[in-house]
Amino acid sequence: MAGQIVTALIAGSALFAAAGEPVVLKNFTDSARCTLKKPFASLSADGVTLRIDTTASENEWNPVFLTNPGVLKPSTAYVATFRCRVEEPDMNAKCLCFLCRPVSAEGSALDTMWEQGGGSASFRPVRIKFRTGNAADYAFQIHTHRKLKGEITDFRLVEGLGEDYYPATPDAAPCTDSPGPLPTGAKEFSVHPPSNPGGAVVEAAAFGLSADAADNVDALNRALEYCRETGAAKLAVAPGTYRMTADRPVRLERMRDFIFDGGGATFVWHKKREANFQLDGCERVVMRNFKMDWEWEKDPLASLVEVVDASDSRVDFRFCEYETFPRRDVRVIVVSSYDPATKSVGIEGGFDCFAEQKGVETEWLSENVLRMHGKNLPLFRKGQLFRMQHYYYDMDGFVMSDNRHLTLEDIDVYSCAGSAFVISGLQQYWEFRRVNIAAPAGVPRRLITCAGDHCHIRRSRGFFKMEDCEFSLGADDCLNAHDTSGYAEKSGTHSVTTRNVTSIDTFRPGAPVELRHGDYSPTGFRSAVKSVRPVDAEKGMHEITFEDPVPEPVDCGFILFNWTYDTRNIIVRNCFFHDNRARGILLLGRDITLENNHFRHNDMGAVKIETGYTFNLWSEGYGADNIVVRNNRFDSVNPRGAGNDGKARDIYMGVYMETDPSMRRTDYPILSNILFENNTFKDSYGLVAFISSAGNVTFRNNTFTNPTPRRDPLPYRAAFYVTNATGVRIVNNRYIASPNVPNPGVYADPDSVKGLVAAGNTVVSE
Repeated sequence: MAGQIVTALIAGSALFAAAGEPVVLKNFTDSARCTLKKPFASLSADGVTLRIDTTASENEWNPVFLTNPGVLKPSTAYVATFRCRVEEPDMNAKCLCFLCRPVSAEGSALDTMWEQGGGSASFRPVRIKFRTGNAADYAFQIHTHRKLKGEITDFRLVEGLGEDYYPATPDAAPCTDSPGPLPTGAKEFSVHPPSNPGGAVVEAAAFGLSADAADNVDALNRALEYCRETGAAKLAVAPGTYRMTADRPVRLERMRDFIFDGGGATFVWHKKREANFQLDGCERVVMRNFKMDWEWEKDPLASLVEVVDASDSRVDFRFCEYETFPRRDVRVIVVSSYDPATKSVGIEGGFDCFAEQKGVETEWLSENVLRMHGKNLPLFRKGQLFRMQHYYYDMDGFVMSDNRHLTLEDIDVYSCAGSAFVISGLQQYWEFRRVNIAAPAGVPRRLITCAGDHCHIRRSRGFFKMEDCEFSLGADDCLNAHDTSGYAEKSGTHSVTTRNVTSIDTFRPGAPVELRHGDYSPTGFRSAVKSVRPVDAEKGMHEITFEDPVPEPVDCGFILFNWTYDTRNIIVRNCFFHDNRARGILLLGRDITLENNHFRHNDMGAVKIETGYTFNLWSEGYGADNIVVRNNRFDSVNPRGAGNDGKARDIYMGVYMETDPSMRRTDYPILSNILFENNTFKDSYGLVAFISSAGNVTFRNNTFTNPTPRRDPLPYRAAFYVTNATGVRIVNNRYIASPNVPNPGVYADPDSVKGLVAAGNTVVSE
């Protein structure tokens, strides 16, 4: 019986087909159901084509079309399909924006969908799935960003998503068919320890390190330089608290077979620029047994604030833990909704406001009440609590490059004014053992640890291991592991011209570079860089000439993979990731194992497996391959409800491609060979996993329990969604019966999913 079910599902037969899809709107002629914003929008004579022209507008944003209030139902799924084009397309300078927002909303805080389009001068098909929120006046809207001329035609808006549904059932028979080859994950490896039996032990105090000194950066650097020159085996730091105030890092450069022993000391930084520690070109080095902190009494990294008054253009914040805030020249960079129960960011219906990006101005109304003025502010309300950040990606804790066989162990990062750890270059074979990023126990006002990512691998040669670590309370992702790609267009027989390649210095002569098509499918081209010359360096445009002739692009341009770097073979084991803003872990590499970890209350989801490129921000990853995620616990890992295609999710697999952002998926499985097994998911906000642009993905023998109701009871809670994927198997998973999970099982897009197996998924009592 199980084999018969599996065969049926592979053939694409849904157990429950989607209900009929009522057409909400077709074309643009029904004025009772939609509004055109004149003079920027007009109709063709037959009403089929919406013509857009905002070239005469001085506004940066212009709404041109929306469905009328009441046409869309609250908390309901829809699909909008159409074709669109823009004259002289340039996504850097202008674009169409498609969004789902209440008509009464002033800003974007309540958006449930926001997509860009218009990257082509010829008509391209667009299909957007979205879901409305709880408000009664949600509308599908089209806006323009800056001045443009464009057209939208063949518009159709329907209720429902046209998805197949394969339910989990109480009597589901186990799936017993052979799964085929499964991922194996990372290979075990060792990081070599120092070997320097004849080296001396040097006391840092001999070079002026003192708890009484106003600054100890230079003293440590003198001691380290002496150790390097003499080949010392160890630098020993006496216990104590040391002030670090110089605007330069403590440097470990070209050290060999060396131990930096902190002796349990605490280093407290307060400065204006540069990293705390910088490690370059070291080999067989250990840093251990110390604590890193920031001078909070003089300069808080973040504060707990309460909204005491708000309007459309201003908001007044009271600093809850200060009678008088210590800095009158306070910076307001990001404010994030705060949950007093968990004492961290991340709350249902919460949001971030990136104040510096909005150009806000501030003024003090009293010793602890600050007014913030700005345009298009989110929906602030009296009584709301926020974490207000005064630093964000400013001064990193440890910046590491080109090291081999490096160990960091028994280190506590209490706080720093940027990312805690940043890795780049040819770094290979390094490990974190008992490295904790957590606020010191019993110390008040510590709302944040690192004011950036906890650990950001920008590029490397791989072989990284972290065991028995805790990462928490940071301003961004716990671990983001990737290499840096780029986008380019053919400019000669042997050359391409890049767009937005900020790391052009990594494309050195001789570097092996692979070109992929714009949808990530292979071109078969891999060649050494011959030369690089600037075209417009400020815009990230350089001409790269290769040893071999460049093929013709299929559609647009090429994605560049620089195989000088290869972030791979990563092991994350027995770690605790919790209460941070953004995601738990981003995996944009290959040969990776995550096992026996605990993810809790990660603001925007637990694990993101993705790759993508943009023209004006970042381009990260060469895809993902051979990933195993087993025996982990995921607990309330998306409290905010962050999502894709209008669906909140714990786990996300997908791509972003800015040749035209309406192309949010690729049918090429750039994310492949991924296994989730024997994990426990508790209190998913929405989907367990959103799976797209992927191949050979297996979820098996996982358990889902959802005892806690949500304010917004999503109908797809704890289910799966699969689109643009091949060979996905979701089998033999176990749902603990819950009234909060009305539709356990698997949803799939029948038009883009091939070889789906959804079987043996059962619902059991506690």
